[in-house]
Amino acid sequence: MKLSFIILVLIISNTLLSADFKGGFFSAVHSGNINLVEEYIKMGINVNIQDDMKRTALMIAMYKNDMKIAKLLIDNDANVNIQDNKFNSPFLYACEKGYINILKIMYKNADTKNSVNIYGANALILACENGHLETTKLLLENTDINVNHIDNLSRTALLEITIFGKDTINYVEIVKLLLQYGADKNIKDNKGHDALYYAKERNLKNIEKLLLNQDINNINEL
Repeated sequence: MKLSFIILVLIISNTLLSADFKGGFFSAVHSGNINLVEEYIKMGINVNIQDDMKRTALMIAMYKNDMKIAKLLIDNDANVNIQDNKFNSPFLYACEKGYINILKIMYKNADTKNSVNIYGANALILACENGHLETTKLLLENTDINVNHIDNLSRTALLEITIFGKDTINYVEIVKLLLQYGADKNIKDNKGHDALYYAKERNLKNIEKLLLNQDINNINEL
């Protein structure tokens, strides 16, 4: 009886200590205390533990745009694909925001085929929608991401640009890249419209020219 009580006390004590340890780690990340975060890593903290919102320390660092802590965590095996309760992952969020420097560190460990957000959009759609040229280039040139991935709203990266993008140099260059990497101009959304339809409807003249061009080899001359 006495032994059972002692064991129970030890279990409760260890649980409380573990909770304090975890809480202290997340607090250090939230406050941007990189030295303390490093100490927790040295003490053997699991860098991929999640808080009550399913965020890892890396996800929190990404939300706070704290790239120093993000890099430290990635260098210590933080998983870039773990999604929180908003279906964001560090990788998807970096692509959405165009955080190119951290993407250069994390993309090799990213699940580009299966990672999608709450709307079923992959990293390429997120980068294109927000006009992040460098991010789009990195994804297309260095990963196996699907250029024709269709999200839950029946949109591809190309459709997303013509629906929400602008006729600026950035978006035009992104469209060139998408077409060079095999973007299908004929895919229609759930309304039955393709990218050319939206380019014409929204008066995106430069993008319309690209979509009407039949010779992909001459696309850079436009």
